[in-house]
Amino acid sequence: MKTIAEMGLPGRLIAVEGLDGSGKSTQIYLLRRWLEEKSLKVYFTEWNSSELVKSATSRGKKLHLLTPTTFCLIHATDFADRYERHLLPLLKAGYIVLCDRYIFTAFARDVARGCNLEWVRQIYSFAGLPDITFFFKTDLETALSRILDARPQIKYYEAGMDLGISPDPIESFRYFQGRILKAYEEMAQEFKFEIMDASLPAHVQQTKIRRIVANRIKLQKFRSTGPRPIFTQTTPQLKWQAPIETHQVE
Repeated sequence: MKTIAEMGLPGRLIAVEGLDGSGKSTQIYLLRRWLEEKSLKVYFTEWNSSELVKSATSRGKKLHLLTPTTFCLIHATDFADRYERHLLPLLKAGYIVLCDRYIFTAFARDVARGCNLEWVRQIYSFAGLPDITFFFKTDLETALSRILDARPQIKYYEAGMDLGISPDPIESFRYFQGRILKAYEEMAQEFKFEIMDASLPAHVQQTKIRRIVANRIKLQKFRSTGPRPIFTQTTPQLKWQAPIETHQVE
């Protein structure tokens, strides 16, 4: 598997990975705003967000219908739809594409659910690797505390309740997410993750992220000179939108 740069595409791909509650979504949001303020060509996407697949995934999760295999395949379908219709065209058009979770989420979660690692990797073998992957490393108790501070309970699949590990969602979460954390740690060297200490203050993490991005990517090459193209959620047709107003991110 090659990175987007190694594939010879003019765009660049940046992904964030980590346990639920690691703070990765906050950090990629801040990075996105910083890049937009520089008037760069930026596109953002997140895991499990394809309009063609999302309703089926939501129904399957709500009714607890997803087995480890169907869970893997439906998320792979979601990713393939976004990759082919959104990510790849914009990378070919010279955009910086930001992904809140990428294929490593599948490599970690699906294997933690018992799927064969080589099988899972083969499913996603069509995808290019990110040019930079930030892994936000946090301990299980911190992740759990942050989740419960944000909402009243842990989600069924988030806790791995479908695996029958424990009838207690908290204990199931610790065991299942512990498997995921181990999988991430095993991938870190292989895929050259930039490991972030997610326990540090948000502004400290963001400063380091911006420094790494600026050092690894020639940002001036991605400066926008016109209106910003966006994809609608319901059709692959390309539409045009004027650049948005932005404010300084501290």
